[in-house]
Amino acid sequence: MDRDAILATMKANFTAAEAPGTIEEFANTKAVDLFQESIDVINFLFYLEDELGPKIDASQLGPAMANMTFGELADELNRVLEPQA
Repeated sequence: MDRDAILATMKANFTAAEAPGTIEEFANTKAVDLFQESIDVINFLFYLEDELGPKIDASQLGPAMANMTFGELADELNRVLEPQA
């Protein structure tokens, strides 16, 4: 799966959930800007795991998301999931 497909999958979660604020610049939006509570991060990672298939290490990605944009997260997921594809 490539970066654009991962980014589209992530964006679909917020589009379906009617996320607060605008997500037109989704790739440049910091992940923490769209999460209300820390449990939202975990739920988002579970969503990604369901949609993308391979196991995603929430303990590795969850804390790192605080400093990432969704574009950076898509890059990281692309890197992490590549060997598993």
